Amino acid sequence: MSTEIKSVIETLGREWEAFKAADAATKSRSESERKEILEKIDGALNSAIEAKKSAEDAAAKAARFAVSGSSEGKKEDEHKSAFVSYIRSPRDQKAIAALQDAERKAVYTTGSGGSAAGGYAVPEEISRAIITQLTNVSPMRQVASVVTASSPDYKVLVDTLGTGTAWAGENGARSESNTPSLGEVAPTFGTLYAYPKASEESLNDIFFDVAGWLTNSVSVAFAAAEGTAFTSGNGTNKPTGLMVATKSANDDASLAFGSHQFVLSGGASDFAASNPSDALITLIHKLKAGYRANARFMMNKGVLASVRKFKDAEGNYLWSPGLAAGMPSTLLGYAVVENEDMADVAANAFPIAFGDFRAGYTIVDLVGLRVTMDEVTSPGQVKWIFRKRVGGKVTDNQAVKVLKIAAA
Repeated sequence: MSTEIKSVIETLGREWEAFKAADAATKSRSESERKEILEKIDGALNSAIEAKKSAEDAAAKAARFAVSGSSEGKKEDEHKSAFVSYIRSPRDQKAIAALQDAERKAVYTTGSGGSAAGGYAVPEEISRAIITQLTNVSPMRQVASVVTASSPDYKVLVDTLGTGTAWAGENGARSESNTPSLGEVAPTFGTLYAYPKASEESLNDIFFDVAGWLTNSVSVAFAAAEGTAFTSGNGTNKPTGLMVATKSANDDASLAFGSHQFVLSGGASDFAASNPSDALITLIHKLKAGYRANARFMMNKGVLASVRKFKDAEGNYLWSPGLAAGMPSTLLGYAVVENEDMADVAANAFPIAFGDFRAGYTIVDLVGLRVTMDEVTSPGQVKWIFRKRVGGKVTDNQAVKVLKIAAA
């Protein structure tokens, strides 16, 4: 563990203990005094939580893939070198020819290069780094199932009833068991693009890490757009988001395929006034035990700020901060994923999801990240259009349950 992360975690632990101590010590104070004291310490606790998350994200982003020394690795090196040379000198015919030649040799590239294929293939090393940073930044990529496909015709088959079984004696007849029911999920796709630009002067600076800059710029832009689509995308030229599935009060036995079961919060526009955490406990146990082994909560930080103050009957907080590197904060013993694209608490909103998101949602990356350059339309500026095809959709709908803000 780095010294920085260790220091941040120690600070988080101190702030959490200070908050609990202040909560216990101020119970005899007036409500206004108590609120003022707790809000002040709560602010410091929030800062410590954010600092831990930022330090862990920075450590994760620092990791990079090493390129193999094999013949394939050498071809990747050649492709990357030609790609960077072209980016620095987009009008240089020798650089263009070298890139086209390297792209034809690349073992992971199919089809012809250049404009005939809609731009140039991004070298594998840079493409991997972008996807890695997407995973580090995007909460949905961190918890969902992510697969790579070569065609948007990719489909997922889900056994909605389970394979049929039956009992028989040692020498008894074996009759045919019930046929399992398969549901077909076809993720919806869209083309995601980013449009970074840089001055020609910066590209001519040999100390300017153009590959690193592009990787970071594209990753941040892609992560923000993807996160929204994977959570609330409407499926039109983009993924179908986790939270747009039909909501139902039915239990799994009668739940329509593709729908999510919801649990009521107990309050018309908020959690119930008394015992608000009861809804969370119900939410947990609506999920089958097999899914709970890998389950976690998902909500935005505003909702988490409210839920974090829930207590049990003995006055113990239900939320606990992660006091080790890589350890997430937990709520009722389950990890909490912060996703800022989740809804806020409001009447009839669905601000919290709980479940095994790896089983419940699939992200599909189509092979190939491509780039087209434009050094003409803005004199003195070079623009890049990075684009990738990505899809997503709810797969096993029984693997995720959601909380609805409603009294009945």
